[in-house]
Amino acid sequence: MPVAGRFGIVPAAGVGARLSPYRAPKELIQIGYRSVEGRLLPKAAIEHIMTAMRAGGVDRAFVVLSPAKWDVFRYLGCGEQLGMDLAYLCQEAALGMPHALDLATPFLTGRTVGLGMPDTIVAPDDCFARLFDFHDATKADLSLGVFPAPEPHALAPVVIEPGSHRVLAIVDKPEDPPAANTWGIAAWSPVFTELLHGFVTTALREPERELLLSDVFMAAVTAGLRVHALAFESGEYHDIGNPAAVMRVRARLETIGSVLAGRQPWPAQA
Repeated sequence: MPVAGRFGIVPAAGVGARLSPYRAPKELIQIGYRSVEGRLLPKAAIEHIMTAMRAGGVDRAFVVLSPAKWDVFRYLGCGEQLGMDLAYLCQEAALGMPHALDLATPFLTGRTVGLGMPDTIVAPDDCFARLFDFHDATKADLSLGVFPAPEPHALAPVVIEPGSHRVLAIVDKPEDPPAANTWGIAAWSPVFTELLHGFVTTALREPERELLLSDVFMAAVTAGLRVHALAFESGEYHDIGNPAAVMRVRARLETIGSVLAGRQPWPAQA
């Protein structure tokens, strides 16, 4: 059931440089299938994270696009086929993910927000539902869904305090990863929305500085916000940002048995 006050944000304005010279939106790459009225239809990459959000009670979401991403808007439309109401925000210049997320700030007063990446596939299917429940139960300001990662040096590992859920550090693409995991989804409360807005406003005065979302998360830790992590120990996280990753996740999701059953072969629990 939808939960009052929950919004989703899906930042899809990136240029997809790692897939060059592929020129279509990476968000629309086919990854697996979905069942519609007894028929199997190709499933676009972005649909995976949005259906996971919907299962978590999110029925309204912002999709952030660049002017070059018209095809994503045309594909998703109003969101009816996903059971969601979608609105679109335009990031005119490539100013980084924090800036893309901050575009939604005027519309998020008093809202709990769920963040998912349009070029990632995550499991279990109920990860957003569980993250929102965790976020509410711990009264966190920011909650990160953390997944095992065989190649954490290419992602953003999270250091979690032993014996608790408290986040000590998030490191973006480290040469020597402090943990074999990565954050993959997030939920936050209005106090983090305010911190994000202040961070972006300040950082944009220094245009030579690249805006990284991990830096904003660490700013929340430094500021004393309640930043917690929910580890999906048996979960899965797939980033389809490069050709090899696309092939790996297709092999994972498009087995003959899974296609015939019209389902994803994810573990039931994590």
